[in-house]
Amino acid sequence: MSEITELDQPFQPPRHDESPSGSKLDPSALARLLEEWMQGDEAEQRETFEVLRRFLDKDRPEGRKLFP
Repeated sequence: MSEITELDQPFQPPRHDESPSGSKLDPSALARLLEEWMQGDEAEQRETFEVLRRFLDKDRPEGRKLFP
């Protein structure tokens, strides 16, 4: 007889109020995290976008840039 492994079990998505690890989610902690992300350093965001823009356009033909 073969053993039943975790991979043989049907997938059960976590409940809406639990994280994948099974711990309860704290809505106020999530709100604080989102607020912290929204209050990021604007200069750092501009610098990060410039690096990202250059990287995305680096290998594209001159007339086909994503950010002309």
